[in-house]
Amino acid sequence: MKQLVHFILVPDGSVARRLRRLLATQSPRQGILVGTWPELIEQAKSAYLIALQASDWKTQFHHALEQLPDAFWSNSFEVSPEETAAEVEAALSLLTSATEAGSEVVLTDSDQVPERPRKHVQDIARLLHDLDGLLPDELLAIQQLISTASNTAIRKLAVCSIEGFPSLTRWQVALIDKLNADAGIERDAEMMRLLESLLLDSSPTSSQTSLQTLQQHLFAAPQEKSPLDTTVQWLGVRDSLEEAEVAAGMAQQMLAENLGLKPSDIGLLMPDSFEYSLAINDAFSAAGLPLSGLPVDHWQRDLGREALFHFLYCRQKPSPAMALAVCLSSPLMPWSREKGAELAQAVMDGDYRLRPFPTATQSDRQMLDLLREGDESPETLLEAIQVFVSLLDGGEQFESHVYRVKAMAENLRATMVGKTEIHWASLRRLSSPKNISTGESPSFNLEGITVWREAHEVWRPVRFLIVLGFVSGHYPVASADSSVFVSDDLLALRERLGLSLATPADQMRDRRARFKRQLAAVVDFVCFMIPRRNSSGASQLPSESLVFMSQLYSGIDDVESLILEVDVTADRDLARFLSNIVPEPPRMPRVILAEDIQFGVDLLALRTDAEGNLLPESPSTLETLMVSRLAWLLRRIDAEPLGWEPERPNVMLLGTLTHQVFEELFQVSSPIPDSATIGSQIEPLLDSAIRTHAPFLRAAQWQVERKHLASSINKAALAWREVLVTLKADILGTEVWLEGTLDGLPIHGQADILLGLPDGRLLVVDYKRSSANSRRPRMQKGYDSQANLYRTMLQTGGPKSKDNVLLLDRLRAGDTTGIVYFMTNDQTSLSDALVVESGTIPGWEALEGDVAHLAMNLIRERLREVSEGRLYLNREGDAQFFDKQAGVKPYSLDNSVLIPLFTIPGESREAE
Repeated sequence: MKQLVHFILVPDGSVARRLRRLLATQSPRQGILVGTWPELIEQAKSAYLIALQASDWKTQFHHALEQLPDAFWSNSFEVSPEETAAEVEAALSLLTSATEAGSEVVLTDSDQVPERPRKHVQDIARLLHDLDGLLPDELLAIQQLISTASNTAIRKLAVCSIEGFPSLTRWQVALIDKLNADAGIERDAEMMRLLESLLLDSSPTSSQTSLQTLQQHLFAAPQEKSPLDTTVQWLGVRDSLEEAEVAAGMAQQMLAENLGLKPSDIGLLMPDSFEYSLAINDAFSAAGLPLSGLPVDHWQRDLGREALFHFLYCRQKPSPAMALAVCLSSPLMPWSREKGAELAQAVMDGDYRLRPFPTATQSDRQMLDLLREGDESPETLLEAIQVFVSLLDGGEQFESHVYRVKAMAENLRATMVGKTEIHWASLRRLSSPKNISTGESPSFNLEGITVWREAHEVWRPVRFLIVLGFVSGHYPVASADSSVFVSDDLLALRERLGLSLATPADQMRDRRARFKRQLAAVVDFVCFMIPRRNSSGASQLPSESLVFMSQLYSGIDDVESLILEVDVTADRDLARFLSNIVPEPPRMPRVILAEDIQFGVDLLALRTDAEGNLLPESPSTLETLMVSRLAWLLRRIDAEPLGWEPERPNVMLLGTLTHQVFEELFQVSSPIPDSATIGSQIEPLLDSAIRTHAPFLRAAQWQVERKHLASSINKAALAWREVLVTLKADILGTEVWLEGTLDGLPIHGQADILLGLPDGRLLVVDYKRSSANSRRPRMQKGYDSQANLYRTMLQTGGPKSKDNVLLLDRLRAGDTTGIVYFMTNDQTSLSDALVVESGTIPGWEALEGDVAHLAMNLIRERLREVSEGRLYLNREGDAQFFDKQAGVKPYSLDNSVLIPLFTIPGESREAE
C-alpha cells in the first residue's frame, strides 16, 4: 500500500509556520506537510519520480524573442532586451496558465477582441509555436506532472486548500485536481477547519472598540459609524529612520506600562524593504529589544561579475577611464587594495599608460597588459577573459566571488563560440552586475518582538501592533499594470474569450483581504505610522486605506485630522505609548573658529629628499601659495580631495593635447614647417596625443569635439608659424625642464619652448589654451609670475639636462630674456619684450612695465611666512581681490572644501 501524504497548501512561509504550530498543539499527527506552491511542486515531482532536467529555457526564449518577426516587443527588445524579455515571459506565463492545462494558446473569435490585446495574444501564440513545446520551468513541471500516469507515483499526495487562499491559476487547479484524484480520498475535515481558522471571521458581531470596527468593516460601507477610542491611532513622523526610532520607544513604553506583557506580544508590520529592515534592526538593537522574524538577508555586490563587466569595457577600445579604475581597484585584483587605489587614481588623473610598478609580480604585469590591450575578434577576447578570471585572487574572503565569475566566464565563452564578430552589448548584458544574497535567514525566536511583512501572512498573533510605512502605495501594495496586458485588455480577454485571467482589481481585492487578516490577528491596539518624507526627502501621502478607515468613525471631518504629528506638542500629549523626555533648553551648535595658525616649524621643510634637501617648488605651486596658503599646504601634504568623475574634454585636457601637437610640429633644429605640412600633420599628431592622454575622445560620440579641436589647433599653429618666421627665431628647446633658485629656495618647471632671436636675446614661451582677455589683466597689473619664474630659473640655474649643447651655448651668450604667452584661442602673443619685428606680427602685444613685480613680492612674502611656520588663512575678500584687483582667477580657493570652511570674515589682507 502506498504511503499517503496530506499536503496543506498555503500562500507563503509565514502562514505555513503558524499552521504548523497550530497542528502541533491542537491536532498532532503523522503524514501531514504544510507548504507553499513551490514546495508542493517539489513534493509532487518526488512522488511521481519526475527527474530533474537541465533547462535551457532562458537562452532559447531570448533567441525566439529575437528571431520572431514583426512582434509587438521587437523595438523594445533592441533597446532593453532583459527588461523586455521579463515582461513578455510574465505575459506568456499568465496567458498560458489561463488556458486549459496542456492545450495550445489559440485565439478564436478574434473579431470580438480589441486590436491591441488581439495582436499581443497572436504574437505570444506564435512565440509558443516557435518554442516547440518549451515552457517556463514552473509550467513545464506542471505539464509533466499532469501527463504522468498515477501508477508511476511511489506515494499518494492529497492536497488540502481553500479557494482564494492562495489564488491559483487554471493550470495549478488542474494539477491539484489530478493529485487528489490519484490519491482517491476526500478532504480531511479537521485540516480544513484549521486552515479556515486562519481566515478572517466575517460573522456579524457587534463592535466594542475602534480596533474591532476596523477589523470587521474596513473596505466596506458601514451601516453606522462608531466613536473613535484609543485602541487605534495614527502617527505622523519625519521619515523611516525617525519612524523606526519612535517604534522602538513605543515598544519600550508598552512593556513598561503593561505588566506581564511579553516582547512577543508586540508586533511590527513593515514594508518588504531592505531600507526598513536596516532601520528597524539598528533602532531596536540600540533599544535592547530582540526581534523575531526580521528579514536580515543583506545584499552585497557581486565583485566577480562587476570586475568582468568592466573588463569587457576595458577590452573595447577606447576604454572609459572609470571602467579601468573600477577594475584596477577591485579587491579581486592580484595586487593589494592600496596599490589598486593608487593605480586607479592615476588613471582618473589622466595617466592611461598602466605601467608596471617596481614591485609588480608576473601576475600583476599580465593583468596590466590585459587592461591595456584591446580586442577585434572573439578569439582574442575569449583568451583574454580566460586569462583574466584565472588571475583574479579573492583569498578566503572573496573565494565565492571568484568561483561565480569563472562560471560566468564559461557562459560568455559558450555565447561567443562560432561567432565572427564581438557583440559587446550582448556580452555586457549577460555579465551585468547583480547583487548577491548573504544567505542569512530570519530568526523566528519565541522571545523577540514579532515582525510581520506587508506582502506576507501573519505567522503568530499579537496584542499590540505598530504598522510602519503607512503611506501611499502600501497597505495594500498598489497593483501595477503589465506593459503587455493592461487592465482593460485582461477584462476583454476574460469576458470575450473565457480566459481565467486575474485583473489588477482582483489582485487588489486579494491584498486588501490579506491586510484585513493581518489586522484581525491583533487583540488590543494598533498604531499606523505615516512617514511624511521618503529617503530622498520628497513628501509622501498617507496610505489610500486611510480614507476607508476615516469613514468608519464618527466626528471625522477630514482624513488628515486622524493623524497625530510627533513634532506637535499637543498631538504628542494625545498619543499613546509615546515616551516623552523632559525638554531641555536649546544649545547652539559648536562654532568653528577660524584663526591664523602658528605651527612653529618651517613648512617648506615638509618636503625634502633623502639627503634632507628641500624639494623644488614649481610656478603653479607658487601661484597657489600666492592665492591661498592653506591650499598650498594641503597640496604639499597630499591632503587634497581625490575625486572621480566621468571623462570630459575640460580646459586642462585640451591644453595638454594642444601642447603635445605643438611640441611635435615645432621641434629643435628642424625647419619651421610650412602651412601645407602643418595642415597635413595636425590630425595624425592630435590622434597620437589623444591615444596617450584622452583615449575616450576617439569614441564616435566625441567626433564633433575632435574636429573642432583639430580645426582650432590648426588655426593656432599657422599663426604661431608666422610668429616664428617673422621673428627669425631659432627653436632652442621644447618642453625643457629648467631649475634654479628663488632667494635660495630651489624651483623648477617645464618651459613649453625656448626661442633664440638673431640679436642674441632669448624668449621663454608658454602656450595657453585660452584667450588674451584671461591673461592680459594680470600682466597689466603686475600679478603674472609663471613665465617670470622660468626666466629666474635661466638666470640662476638653467636646463636640468646638459645634453642640449646649442641651448647651453646660447644661454651663456644670451643678452636678456623675455617672456611670451601665446594664447591659442585667439592667436595673441602677450609679451614683456619689445622686439623690432613684433610690429609686423598680427596679435603681438608688448605690455609695458614689470608684469610680475607685485606677484613676486607676494610670493616672497608668503615664502617668508611659511618658512617661519605662520599660516595666514584666507579672508572672505580674497576672491574678489584676486579676481578684480589682481586679475588672477582664484581657482585655488576651490581646491578643497576646507578652504571656505576655514575662511576668516573680512577684507583681503592685501587690500587693507
